[in-house]
Amino acid sequence: MATPQVRPGLTHERVGVFTDAIFAIAITLLALELPRPEGEDFQRLGAFFGDHFGSFMAFAIAFLMLWFAWRAHHTLFDQIERVSQSMLLLHIPLLFFVAVLPYTTSLFGETNASHLPAEADGRALATGLFAGNEAILLLAQGALFTMVLAQRLHQPDADLRRLRGNARIYVAIGIYWLLTAAVSAWAVAAVPFLWLATPLVAAGTLRVLRMRR
Repeated sequence: MATPQVRPGLTHERVGVFTDAIFAIAITLLALELPRPEGEDFQRLGAFFGDHFGSFMAFAIAFLMLWFAWRAHHTLFDQIERVSQSMLLLHIPLLFFVAVLPYTTSLFGETNASHLPAEADGRALATGLFAGNEAILLLAQGALFTMVLAQRLHQPDADLRRLRGNARIYVAIGIYWLLTAAVSAWAVAAVPFLWLATPLVAAGTLRVLRMRR
């Protein structure tokens, strides 16, 4: 079977390279947003790190989520032949929320710093924005896998079972993070602990998929 003619502007190599660049810039900006000690802070460096624990926790969470999202995107693009117009459009929300993640990460980290009271204004909103940002990023990633399968953009020897599994896992995790964004409205202190269950959500989704085969 002949390979479909690829329209100009829809080569998956160029889209993949551009996406890699956005992910790399976002990860770099995450580090630039970390608080840095100044002046007398060096005399109480341990306390400084403790005061800004929320910022470092936010960095770690966001970095890991971006890493796994990038790896999934890279794996997907290694198994496709071309990019459709709708798939290209889906990269708009994906890359938008990748690019804005350093900002919402900074908001979450600063409002959850230990030197701020638990009832500080904006804490719930900042946590909800961060969780919602991650949720939309994950849902867009899951939609990409689904679209590749639905439009048959994959290579003939692509691992379809793995593609379907990734699609459902990312959608499940995205929905879970969206729910934690809602929970932040009335139980903001519990939300970071709920995020720790993300691997369990992925494992549970994978287990359900295996049971249905």
